[in-house]
Amino acid sequence: MVGTFWGGQASQALQRELIRISRDLGPVSIEVRTFGMAALNDYLSRPQPLAGRESLDLAIVPHHWLGQLAQREVIGELPSERAQFLRQKLVGQALLAVSDGERVFGYPISAEVLALVYDPTIFPYPPRTIDEILSTRFQEGVLPLALDISSPQALAPLVGSLQGGLIDADGSLVWRPKAVVETLERLRAAWGSSDGWRAFRGSDLESLQVQLYSSGKLASFVAGPWLLQALEEAGRPFAVMPIPGFSGAPGRARALVGYQCVVISRESRWGDLALEVGAQLLQEDSSDRINRATRRLPVLLSAYESKQGLTSAGSFGFLRALEQGQFVPGTPHWTEELQKAEQQLEGFASHAQPPKLTRDAFLSNGDRP
Repeated sequence: MVGTFWGGQASQALQRELIRISRDLGPVSIEVRTFGMAALNDYLSRPQPLAGRESLDLAIVPHHWLGQLAQREVIGELPSERAQFLRQKLVGQALLAVSDGERVFGYPISAEVLALVYDPTIFPYPPRTIDEILSTRFQEGVLPLALDISSPQALAPLVGSLQGGLIDADGSLVWRPKAVVETLERLRAAWGSSDGWRAFRGSDLESLQVQLYSSGKLASFVAGPWLLQALEEAGRPFAVMPIPGFSGAPGRARALVGYQCVVISRESRWGDLALEVGAQLLQEDSSDRINRATRRLPVLLSAYESKQGLTSAGSFGFLRALEQGQFVPGTPHWTEELQKAEQQLEGFASHAQPPKLTRDAFLSNGDRP
């Protein structure tokens, strides 16, 4: 049994590949269970499956869960021959995503990173800074920039540029309230009005941003590669580049790079078969089909050598963002720290109208005087 939080086309693509793999492996039946992300995390956190439910053999999880799952002994280490296979096939950063020293805890199957989508008819050259975007004169009713203000991943490149980095020597997230407040303050020109605030928070935000961009009412926005199909179908010219930083910031703006990984449950009764299924998902044809369907970025060296995995100018823009991005370590406390940042930002984004900006809103209880 395979557990995943993927939905829609991603889930369908995964199921198609698993059907192919089950046929190739012989009389094997592979069932897929779909969870919400929080529900999957909770399910994997339990030492035993709930009464009457079969345990998962494999799961598809974000790579930053691996530290906690390995610490709790929920997942097992890959055998040395499987790890050697990955060392030969993967781009270096993808291998690091699933490793702790010499130990390897999963199969990375796709990469994701946020980048800046912008209108090349407004910006003939890639904007050098966010300030350049915000200071451009637009036609009435056109918003300069949009992003999900409740998402640490969307703000991370800008916060990191002001802090001089996002990750400390122990692999912990650096998320200083002062830098978060300064980032939001410098973005106020985009979110500080009612129309701008609507493009920075709320439900179904990505659809709204694509709609605003497609109708010429939004000059740029922060997006993931999964929106490429919607942008291509909209027919409006667009370009993609790594998210630029603020003018005068001491550090580079580097987006957080994440990976989707297949992990093997230590409780699986079919450990050898589960290992083989994970390896089959990393075969070139399977990997290419999954990444095309999910609009994620490939992790196999062969995809970048042949350029088969990158079929559009938008894909190349996300590849540049991936290459320049900040690898997220899979340390046990990373998920916890990211959740704290999310809670702070979600509290700020919960207001129906643009709220007042105070540093206290981004302090945890332990930080308060």
